Amino acid sequence: MLNLNSLVTVICSCYNHSDYIEKALNSVINQTYKNIQLIIIDDCSNDNSIEIIDKWILKNKTGLFIKNAKNFGLTKSVNSAFKNVEGTYFIDLAGDDVLLPHCIETQISIYNAYSQDKIGIVYGNAKVTDTINNTSYIYYDKFFQSKKTTSPKDGFIYKEILNHSNTICSVSALINTALFKKLGGYDENLAYEDYDLWLRVARKYSILYVDKVLVERIKLKTSLGNINYQIFSKKALQFKYSTYIIVKKTLKMNLTKEEDLASIQKIKIEVKQNWKVLNVLLIAKYYILLLKLKFRK
Repeated sequence: MLNLNSLVTVICSCYNHSDYIEKALNSVINQTYKNIQLIIIDDCSNDNSIEIIDKWILKNKTGLFIKNAKNFGLTKSVNSAFKNVEGTYFIDLAGDDVLLPHCIETQISIYNAYSQDKIGIVYGNAKVTDTINNTSYIYYDKFFQSKKTTSPKDGFIYKEILNHSNTICSVSALINTALFKKLGGYDENLAYEDYDLWLRVARKYSILYVDKVLVERIKLKTSLGNINYQIFSKKALQFKYSTYIIVKKTLKMNLTKEEDLASIQKIKIEVKQNWKVLNVLLIAKYYILLLKLKFRK
C-alpha cells in the first residue's frame, strides 16, 4: 500500500544564481504538500549565492546545504547530493526555476493512483519566462507548434522520446528515488543530464504526464538551450558531443526495428543541428552510426 504522505526530496542546484535562488527556495517551502526534505547544493559559485543561501537557511530553519569546494558540473553535483536523499521521490530543481504551489501535491496524487514500482517519472507543463526576449509562453504549446500532435504522451514512451516527437519538461519531473538509484544516477561523463535519464527510465518504466502547469522555468543567456547554438563555443561542443554519446547508447538499448528507425530520426535531427555550428567531426560520427543501423540485422 502506498503512503499518501510520502517524503519528497527537492535537490536545488545553484551555480551563480544569486538573482534567482531565493525565489526558487521559497517555492519549495511554499508548497501545499508539506512533507519535504530540502537539499541545496552550490557548485562553487563566484557570485554571492552562498551568502544568500546561508541567510535564507538561517531565516527559514530548513535545508541541508552542501558547498562544493570546486565546480563539478550538474551531473556530479546532483549525484553527490543524492547520497543524502531520504524521500521516496525527488525533484532536481535548478536554482533559477520555481515550483508552483500545487506542483508536488499534484504529482504525488498521480503516483498514488498507480502502482509505484511501475512508474519512473511524473511530469507536467511549465510556464517559460524568457529573459532574453522578454516574453513568456507555455512550454508544450510552443513545442507542439510544429508537431502533428498537440499534447505530450505518457506510458511507455521510449521511442517517442528517442525520435524527439515527445519531450519531457525536465524542470517539472518528480522522479522515483529507488529507480534513480537502481539506474546509477546521472551519467557523469555527460555535459547535461536529462535526455539520457529519460531514455534509460523509459526503456523499462512508465512515464506519466499531468496536464497542468507545475513550474516556472526561467530562460537565461546561460541556459543550455541557448549555449547549444553558439558556433565554436566549448560548452556547445560538450553539449553536442554528449548528445552523440546518448544516441550511440541507444544502438544497444533498442529492441525493435521501429526503435532503430527512431534512432535514425534523431540522428538526422542532430546532423542538421551540427551543420548550423559547422561541427563536421560529429556529423561524420553520426553518419557512422547511420551505417551501423542500416546494415545490422
